[in-house]
Amino acid sequence: MNALIEKLNKVERSVLAVAGIVMAIVLFLALNAFAALTFGSARSDLTEAKLFTLTKSTEDILKQIDEPITLRLFQSQALLKQSPGINIYSQRVNELIRTYADLSNGRVRLEVVDPVPFSTVEDRAIQFSLRPFTLNEAGEAGYFGLVGTNSVDDAQVLSFLDPAREQFLEYDLTRLVFNLARAGKPVVGVIDGIGIMGTPSTNNEPWAVTRQLNSTYDVRPLKYNANGIPSNADVLVVTHPAGLTARTRYAIDQFALRGGPVVVFVDPFAENSPTDPQNRMQYLFPASELADLFSRWGIEMPTGKAVGDRSMAIRVSAFAGPTRVLVDYVPWLQLRPEAFNSEDVVTSRLQLMRMSSAGVINELGIDGLTITPLIQTSRDSMLIDVATLRRRDDPSRLLDAFEPSGVRQNLAVRISGRARTAFPQGAPELNPEDDPNANPNAPKPAEPPLRTEGTINVIVVADVDMLGDTHVADAQGNPVSNNGDFVANAVENLVGGGSLIGLRGRGLSHRPFTTVERIEDAARTKYFATEQQLEQELQKTQQQLAQLQSLNRDEKAFELLSQDEQRRIIEFNQKMLTLRQQLRDVRAALNSDIDRLETRLQFANIALVPVIVIVFGMIHASWRRARLRRARAAAGGRTA
Repeated sequence: MNALIEKLNKVERSVLAVAGIVMAIVLFLALNAFAALTFGSARSDLTEAKLFTLTKSTEDILKQIDEPITLRLFQSQALLKQSPGINIYSQRVNELIRTYADLSNGRVRLEVVDPVPFSTVEDRAIQFSLRPFTLNEAGEAGYFGLVGTNSVDDAQVLSFLDPAREQFLEYDLTRLVFNLARAGKPVVGVIDGIGIMGTPSTNNEPWAVTRQLNSTYDVRPLKYNANGIPSNADVLVVTHPAGLTARTRYAIDQFALRGGPVVVFVDPFAENSPTDPQNRMQYLFPASELADLFSRWGIEMPTGKAVGDRSMAIRVSAFAGPTRVLVDYVPWLQLRPEAFNSEDVVTSRLQLMRMSSAGVINELGIDGLTITPLIQTSRDSMLIDVATLRRRDDPSRLLDAFEPSGVRQNLAVRISGRARTAFPQGAPELNPEDDPNANPNAPKPAEPPLRTEGTINVIVVADVDMLGDTHVADAQGNPVSNNGDFVANAVENLVGGGSLIGLRGRGLSHRPFTTVERIEDAARTKYFATEQQLEQELQKTQQQLAQLQSLNRDEKAFELLSQDEQRRIIEFNQKMLTLRQQLRDVRAALNSDIDRLETRLQFANIALVPVIVIVFGMIHASWRRARLRRARAAAGGRTA
């Protein structure tokens, strides 16, 4: 009887176990189905910059749309089947655009179309210049791009939704919708003294920063020495105003006093300035400023002075005698978040910028004007004579002579408030050379009345080189810094929109390893003094040897030297060999320290985390086995 009962209990436990397994499977499937239906597009964003979280800027833009916008997603199903990576990314794109449609209260409508080869849909893809990809050996094309249109048939195109740009996806989509939602693009007038607009006569393309502005604004070049600023300009950008006529400076003055927003880029030493074709070392327009306007705007930029910063210096390759070394070049700055004003929308989200031989902007303290720093150096900075930089001396000499001021220097500022005109005597005479087509006998146009004061909104940057392509984007057009974002933010903020600022700087893939750089700097500092001493000693020995040898240039003359002179030459040669060996040893020790640092980092990234997981797993498994043994021992004791 007891055996039968025991057998029934075993059967009951087996049935319950099977039932439990079946219930677990059913519950698992039910939870998955519920999650797929309810949380299909939900995700947790653990990235530091929240690259995949929909920003408030995007939500505000979508809620303010007042006309229908159609987004047509051209995605070839054959392409998706052959490319698993693109297929996964297409799901992300579809989910995000549907989120846009939901937040816009139906104003944004999504259409997904399959441009089958030789179909009318493919003809439309070709019409919108979508980038094709070969699907098979027959040469059939596939597409994965987006075309947006509004009620007046304006079109915005993303020719290919590249998975490599996934971190830029929200920015690209929001910018496309933003451009379609507003009536016409704001007009940006540019007085260009450095070449950012390109020169069609020499086939020079516009710079990367201009191309970025063109994607959002109607960027129009103005005559360099213009008599006036067009009334339809929503914002004025002035780059490197070297030698502007009084009439053009007056036009800028009056535009600003009428409330027209202005962005000015000046420079005490513009390294991107054109050079003399006959002498490439001679700059045609090495410096620029607007001293008369600045004095009325409450600022000044010291003439002939550039700023260097030891803690922000970019490391360059240079020669110390015959040896190539890596050294910090203090006038070239790599600016990180601590350099940016975190409370101003123009700079709050920037991560990395680059400047070269920038000037400093000092506040004059004029009542009624507010000067807000946007970009600053650290306290480990000093002013350097531009003449020293133009000589292109050994960068190590700048480090040797460096004496930090202990002051944070302004590199870019915002100016707002009431200002007075720099031309109280009235408008300067029109310069006939400003308009070669003007009829000298024609009556002069009526001058607008002089505005003696007004509320200004100006941003001034003391560096023009930051606009150069090498500081903005690589050869493929990918950003290497936030320089372009800063310019776009400044223009956008001054225009009055500010809608896309929340998206700027979110997609920068280059992030400097600041901790690693600090450790490397410490290693270099450890050996720097010894290295400098050895190099000076070596240079002195080489000079002494050269003086002796210059008196006796042929080998036979060596025999005619006195024994003392022969001994000194031999000693100098031996000393040079010894010093060079010591210098190699010092640099080898430096490289060894840096190599050990790299090895430790590689171990931490590749091996340490798995080792920690394995050790934790082993400890946890041992703990569970010990707990199970104790439980069994306790059960055996109770049975006994």
